[in-house]
Amino acid sequence: MTTRVLDMSIEDRATAYAMGSLSPGERDEIARERLYNSELDEHISLAEQLFAGLEAGEAPAPTASRLSSESWSRIEAAMSREQAALAGKHAQECSDGDWRVHGPRIEFKPLWSESAILIRCNPGAVEERHDQPPDLDEHILVIAGDLDIGGRRFGTGDYVRVPAGSVHQHMETHGGCLLFTEYLAADGAPLVRPEPLVEGQRAFGR
Repeated sequence: MTTRVLDMSIEDRATAYAMGSLSPGERDEIARERLYNSELDEHISLAEQLFAGLEAGEAPAPTASRLSSESWSRIEAAMSREQAALAGKHAQECSDGDWRVHGPRIEFKPLWSESAILIRCNPGAVEERHDQPPDLDEHILVIAGDLDIGGRRFGTGDYVRVPAGSVHQHMETHGGCLLFTEYLAADGAPLVRPEPLVEGQRAFGR
C-alpha cells in the first residue's frame, strides 16, 4: 500500500475513495482492502451514501425521458448479455450473503456448501494454535491481504494445506485478509454431510 494511503485514517481513506480523489493504483489498493476490512467497508458505504445525497441535491439525476432510444438499446443489450451468461448459475458479490461471526475480528460465510467458506479477517485478527480434526484436510487460499502462520507471511494467491490430524499453528493477519477455505476428507473426497459451523466455532480447522 502506498505511503500516502497508509498515512490516512480509515475515515479519510473512505472519504477519498467515495469522492474519487485517489489515483487508480490507490483506489485499487483500497478496493482490495475493502474485501476483508469490514470497518473500512462500512465507512465507504456511509461516505458513498452521503455524497450520493449531496450530488442528488445539487443536480437532478437523468430521467428516462432524457435517454435516447440508442442508449436504451445499449442498456437492454447489456442486460440481455448478462442474463444469458449467468442463466442457471449462482453469483454472489463478496459483501453479500450470510456473513456470520466466528470470533473477534473474524467472520465467515458458506459458499456452495458448509465445507467451502470465505473467511474475512479484519486487521489484527488472531486464530490460536489448535489440533486439526483427524478426518479433515483444510485447504486455504489467500484471496487478498496477508496471513502469517508460524512467522511466515502468505499473500494473495498463496496456498496452504493443513493435513488431517496435524497441529494447526497460530495464525494472524496484520493488515487483514480474505481467505477461501475448503474442508475435504483426508482421502480428498468432499464431505458427504458437512456439519454447519455455528457462531463461535472454529472457522480455521473447524
